Amino acid sequence: MQLPTVFLMLFIAVLSHRGATHYDEAYNHDYGPAANHPNWMARVDGNKRISELSLPGTHDSMSVNGGDIAQNQTMNLLEQLYSGVRVFDIRARHIDNQFRMHHGIVPQNTWFGEDVLRVINFFLEAFPSETVLFRLKPEYSETNNTRSFTDTLNAYLEIYGSKRWIPTSQNPTLDEVRGKFIILQDFTGQTPNRQPYGIFYLTLDIQDQYKMGTNWNLHSKWTAIKEHINRARVFHQQRIFMNYLTGSYGSFPYFVVSGHSSHGTSAPRLSTGLTTPGWWYVYPDFPRTSCFIGICTIAFEGTNTLTANYIIYPDNTPVGIIMTDFPGKRLIENIIRLNGVNP
Repeated sequence: MQLPTVFLMLFIAVLSHRGATHYDEAYNHDYGPAANHPNWMARVDGNKRISELSLPGTHDSMSVNGGDIAQNQTMNLLEQLYSGVRVFDIRARHIDNQFRMHHGIVPQNTWFGEDVLRVINFFLEAFPSETVLFRLKPEYSETNNTRSFTDTLNAYLEIYGSKRWIPTSQNPTLDEVRGKFIILQDFTGQTPNRQPYGIFYLTLDIQDQYKMGTNWNLHSKWTAIKEHINRARVFHQQRIFMNYLTGSYGSFPYFVVSGHSSHGTSAPRLSTGLTTPGWWYVYPDFPRTSCFIGICTIAFEGTNTLTANYIIYPDNTPVGIIMTDFPGKRLIENIIRLNGVNP
């Protein structure tokens, strides 16, 4: 009668270890700034081109509403800027001759002029050593407009465009763009003088395999991220690289970047359902946790943590633009360090 009791105690012990919290500062779902690096670019060589920089960025940067299915950030735009993020993904629904921020069908109750351009201009006025890049993409359906997308954009730029970088190349130096914002143009059209609005988004070398069938596609997503980092390290002189750590559809956005069983910053990792030694060759980059009497749980690991660990590189080779959801302090700082800056 004692043997079943012993095994029951062992089973309870293993379960308790599987429920351990996971907090490593690469993922952050708390509110408020994740870090404090408002002017880190001041210490970067201004002769470096955009492609030679490593830049923290956020995916669906204004998406703070919508719950676990649609939310991608907890920091507002100004908090992201102060934390050190320099590249943004701005999704604008053209409605009533204005740009309202959206994530798909979900409105974010913020607007392109007041909540994006005004905030960026305020930040660049305070920290002229910095530059800000943002992808501008039409989102969802156009409604009740009497003018084109670019006509509305031109109206915004007449008010808020004094700090816009006027394109001189598709890969400028940092000194050329300090104190300016750069539009990554992901829409059709030209300025009134028939020039591009900024850098053409589709000229970037982009990894954005965002469709997750299930949680168990996370390791293949990570493999795509890792391969893109390796390409950027080799070819950054030639092109600007942008690498999305994010995913959705069959997984919650928070899960992809954290590997957690819920969205909490310190929530436990989710188990893959596999153990070692029997499945030692599966998901080689995922951690082996809760080891007991030679048996370990293979847990999911989020792309924020995997990337923060992987880019610790001795010679500061650039990895390009890293776009993610819910970035934490350690991920932001590890990206900044690759520019020869110790935050």
